Amino acid sequence: MLESCRPRPTRIEAKAFTACLVLLTAVAQSVPANAADEQEISPPPAATSLSTPRSNANQDDADAGLHLGAATAQAFGFTVLQHLVRLREERTRQELGGAFFHDWLKAVSHTGRNWDDGNKVFTNYVAHPMGGAVYANIYRQNSPRQRRLEIGDAGYGRMLVHGMVFSAVVSTQFEIGPISEASIGNVGMRNRQKMAWGDLVVTPVLGTVWMFGEDVIDQRILKRMDGSNIVLRNALRFFLNPSRTGANLSRRKWPWYRDRDNEP
Repeated sequence: MLESCRPRPTRIEAKAFTACLVLLTAVAQSVPANAADEQEISPPPAATSLSTPRSNANQDDADAGLHLGAATAQAFGFTVLQHLVRLREERTRQELGGAFFHDWLKAVSHTGRNWDDGNKVFTNYVAHPMGGAVYANIYRQNSPRQRRLEIGDAGYGRMLVHGMVFSAVVSTQFEIGPISEASIGNVGMRNRQKMAWGDLVVTPVLGTVWMFGEDVIDQRILKRMDGSNIVLRNALRFFLNPSRTGANLSRRKWPWYRDRDNEP
């Protein structure tokens, strides 16, 4: 009798709980991975000073491969941030009702019916490429072999390609994966036009172009300010390289951080 009087959770409550659980899991997984990355990249000072010459330590770091675990965790952290912003939108919260897996798969099944999803030009061709550039920068900052490459260096073009592939995988997950617009808010389930394939192309491709453009600014303008007025230098780094700023925050660095700042 008492059992029957208890209010049962609605479908929207169950789905919201599932979405929040997925997001919290992603956040929880990102913390230790970032911490492990810092420890992996930076050897303990005592070990460096007693047993390994500084030059050899730097060479070992340069020869290391991609820290995939840390890169994935940082990318998911940025993804979670985007979804938290989306959950502030009324239309996203309204679509939290229904069966999680059924509605997600239904939304995904509508992918690729058209190029344009009907969003604003700024959203599709500025905001999305900037997000793609953040993902590409996350790849670069977790690749000791490539993160200090500059335009004109051997391997820079290869780094751009690798960054674009990483950005494509992560941005595709954001669109149609288990922690995506299709699963959290069911974008494209009711309006098939919203699940367009333009975002799957524009985000990584123009995102890589965006990163290249920021590299031009960093090399031609910002690098010349190294060692000068720190306040002005950091402010310009923050505003003129926004995608690198986002990537820095994902690894818990100051927005204006540069790897070259630690060079002797």
